[in-house]
Amino acid sequence: MVKVLEKAVEEYRRAQFLRKANAAFARLRKDRKAWKEERRERPTWDATLRDALEKE
Repeated sequence: MVKVLEKAVEEYRRAQFLRKANAAFARLRKDRKAWKEERRERPTWDATLRDALEKE
């Protein structure tokens, strides 16, 4: 029973996190200036995802 409850609480926590993230993202998209800045910064952040990868 404890494992079932732990799993349910974790699923609820994740669902709440995603709900809040989606709401924040929706607010960002409504602000044209902020959304433009977000789009401008994406390539820079995307490049950081590959920093630790070895070259093939």
